[in-house]
Amino acid sequence: MENKTRIIILFSIFIFLFLIIGLRLADIQLLRHQFYQQRSQQQRTRLIKLAAQRGDVYDRQGNILATSIDTYSLYKHNQGWLARKLQLAAAEIIQQKDPQGISLIKEKQRIYPKGRLAAQLMGFVGVDNQGLSGVELAFDEYLRGKEGRLVTEGDPRGRELYGALRELEQGSDGMDVTLTIDENIQYVAEREIEKQIKQTRSSSGLCLVMDAKTGEILALASKPDFDPNAYQKTDKQLWHLRVLDPYEPGSTFKVITVAAALAEGVVTLQTKLQAMDSIIIGGKKITNSLPIDWTGKWTTISQMLEKSINTGSVQVGIKLGPEKFYRQIKAFGFGERTGFGLWGESKGIVRHWQRWYKPDIGMITFGQSIAVTPLQLLSAVSTFAKDGVMVSPILIKRIESQDGKFVKVFTARKKRVISEQVASEVKDLMRNVVLNGSGKRAGINGFSVCGKTGTAQKANLRGHGYFKDRFIASFVGFAPYEDPAVVALVILDDPKGNIWGGSTCGPVFKDVVEYSLRYLNAKPDVL
Repeated sequence: MENKTRIIILFSIFIFLFLIIGLRLADIQLLRHQFYQQRSQQQRTRLIKLAAQRGDVYDRQGNILATSIDTYSLYKHNQGWLARKLQLAAAEIIQQKDPQGISLIKEKQRIYPKGRLAAQLMGFVGVDNQGLSGVELAFDEYLRGKEGRLVTEGDPRGRELYGALRELEQGSDGMDVTLTIDENIQYVAEREIEKQIKQTRSSSGLCLVMDAKTGEILALASKPDFDPNAYQKTDKQLWHLRVLDPYEPGSTFKVITVAAALAEGVVTLQTKLQAMDSIIIGGKKITNSLPIDWTGKWTTISQMLEKSINTGSVQVGIKLGPEKFYRQIKAFGFGERTGFGLWGESKGIVRHWQRWYKPDIGMITFGQSIAVTPLQLLSAVSTFAKDGVMVSPILIKRIESQDGKFVKVFTARKKRVISEQVASEVKDLMRNVVLNGSGKRAGINGFSVCGKTGTAQKANLRGHGYFKDRFIASFVGFAPYEDPAVVALVILDDPKGNIWGGSTCGPVFKDVVEYSLRYLNAKPDVL
């Protein structure tokens, strides 16, 4: 009886275990067959994603600014990537160590044939050809194309099987992007601003050139910069495009102040301003940047701009009042992004007039207590070159697929900001600045230049108020007077010694704009 009980117990255990095993086999073979089959497949195979042929980037003349070349990468089934983007000879040497276990895969590597030219604008890509900054990032969805996929198979030990690498899905090429930038004008702008940065010992500098009629950016020079072919070796701060950042424009903003006052009808060209060495507004004493040799008790609107008289611009601001002044500032596009096309563009800093401090109505008239971007100022000044119609800056001319079936063309937005008469009056005033005032060094033989100088104290971002010994010098203008072809802006950050915009930035404007006008075959308007 005891043996019979033991046999029954053992038999029951056997049956139970058999049922468990049977249920498990049923689960594996029937219920979850597909799941385990996929797991098995995953253990034997590896999926390799390959970046597509990235589209090229061209300047307006069809010169290549960014393209891709063939390189070779090494892949081992149980280890993944061994090395990426090598020359063929170097890759083959490594593969020969284990020809059956290491696959040689062709990939694309991004290169920039012009090196540093327009580096901050162009940006760069990562190891998998993904855009990381500049144009490469902003238009990555067009440039990158559709990635391809390879699959490779290995044995149970993880060793890749010979000949197991095969294409699973073919990639498709990215689209080509044509910029508005002109390589030759860009080169001259970079050369001249870099030379002036060194001469004035400035920390950085910008030079922007825009087609006055179309809004197309012809040059966008920003120094110091970096080599996008070796961006990893460069300080990350140099990757950022400075034209997207706000700054206080200083006296270049006086042309906006005068235009606003003329548009609102609170002044005319015959309006007289008091000759004052200082003026107190909202409890703050405002003085002129340089001593003025007054010829009487009064001065004119034109003389205020020619000599860049702060006390005169404050009087214009008082006549305007906060609400009207703010309305005109917004009409000129300040406080809004230009839609230039690149990521990270600032709106600037324009507080609503109801939140202005009492001195702001005076400070803003000469470009302090307000922050704008270089692109905003360039666009605003284009209004005076285009009979009162403001043209927004654009960077891209065309995006086109490799087969030509997709083409996207870009044009600038245009809007009337002021009347043709007001634009003409401001244009004349800016011409006088170059003929008779602080902008003489921007004059060009054969072409009449309209412009405005600026020298602004730098704001102390870590404290309050402004540095007494740090400045931003600038010059903005256009030429020729009769039929403006280009608008340009030059900025030097923290020049040492000579800090004045007319004498530091004016010569850069002259050299770059003169080259641009002759290069573009603009008609001279001065004998």
